[in-house]
Amino acid sequence: MKITTPYPGLRPFERDEDILFFGCDEQVGQLLDKLADTHFLAVLGTSGSGKSSLVKAGLLPALNSGYMAGAGPRWAVAELRPGDSPFQRLASSLVRDTDWGKAYGQGLYTESTATDAEEDFNTVVAALETDLRQGDLALNWRLGIQPLTSGTRLLILVDQFEELFRYHRTARRDATAFTALLLGAATHPDVYVVITMRSEFLGDCPLYPNLPEAINTGLFLTPLLTPEQMADAIELPARLTHFNGQVDSELVRHLVAEAEGRNDQLPLLQHVLMRLWNQSGENKHLTLENLNQLGGLDGCLNAHVEEAYDDLNEQQQRMAEVMFRALTERSDEKSNTRRSASLGEIAQLANTSTSELAAVVEFFRQFGRSFLMLLVGTKLQTDTVLDITHEALIRQWKRLQEWAENEAEQAKRYLRLESSAQRHLEDNDTLWILGYKITKILHEQKNWIVRGM
Repeated sequence: MKITTPYPGLRPFERDEDILFFGCDEQVGQLLDKLADTHFLAVLGTSGSGKSSLVKAGLLPALNSGYMAGAGPRWAVAELRPGDSPFQRLASSLVRDTDWGKAYGQGLYTESTATDAEEDFNTVVAALETDLRQGDLALNWRLGIQPLTSGTRLLILVDQFEELFRYHRTARRDATAFTALLLGAATHPDVYVVITMRSEFLGDCPLYPNLPEAINTGLFLTPLLTPEQMADAIELPARLTHFNGQVDSELVRHLVAEAEGRNDQLPLLQHVLMRLWNQSGENKHLTLENLNQLGGLDGCLNAHVEEAYDDLNEQQQRMAEVMFRALTERSDEKSNTRRSASLGEIAQLANTSTSELAAVVEFFRQFGRSFLMLLVGTKLQTDTVLDITHEALIRQWKRLQEWAENEAEQAKRYLRLESSAQRHLEDNDTLWILGYKITKILHEQKNWIVRGM
């Protein structure tokens, strides 16, 4: 990926952006030591604490540079988010991103009747997924049959592991089996497993046997940056020779003071710095005056996303509302969180075509915005998975907060009505039977209202 700006905005840093990643050398060293000892590392922290960036732009480049004692620099990395198909996503990442996975598929390609590369790929992924479902040590068994290349280590990175708890609601056995596979894989001498997870989900971990014990051993709680580390993260990327920019010292002090000790400090900082950089013209000198013109650290994100929303016509705004409602859910007492959904699923909810919805998506994922978790230029298809880049958007965008609260209230109202109707149904009350049937029909037509409840 070509790096065109020193600040990624709301999205996490990627592994090839380590040149921009400052302020976390101490944490990276601690991650390396713990991973070497345990083979299973759980990187926990609040939303916005920088867990994913620390692993992707800190730990992974350090491993590839050979900084973990005794492991060497040759690493195969399978990175995934579990979503609602963790086995398939792990198999897909292994086949797509590792030489071991590509070698696994070589024999299957010759037997396949597929006529194109995509069909071949899907055939191999399906076969590997079947193998991975054979038990806790299924991957270890496959590695015994087909070893890694000499000197190579395999790292499985499961980002946003908390997605598995949502999946658990509808597929308990599958979620449990996937967790057992990860724990089993970590016992292999050449396999390492890293998960990132929001710390408020720690209490859900006993759902899976042996997971609490593994987390206790391999726990890394992501700390907030110190003022000095935060200052480095703000000013040093712009000063790289490739960019030759400057962040005014008054702006650095102001941002450090504003962001210190607060939730979402890193995504908000990166977003406002991206905005300042993109609007700085040719001189690339970022100042406090420029920040005030954008609405400050607190107001910048809301103003920016409203700007994108205002670019839409009335029909497109309606589609945008349906989309962001579908990508946000109330997670019990854990407040509003993001959830992924396919382009086709959301188009169906919005009663529109995928091409019309794709045009709306482009407004929110174009360069300089990145409100949706999609790389610019990625082809949008029916099965393309959409996701909000960071939950900071949910907490900062006032319009989305109103939508989310309205969504939650409608869900509560529906569930109360359904519960009352069910009670009267048991008493054979004809009127309530009719009411119950009506609410069930409405529920099927508008199931997005209660998603996640």
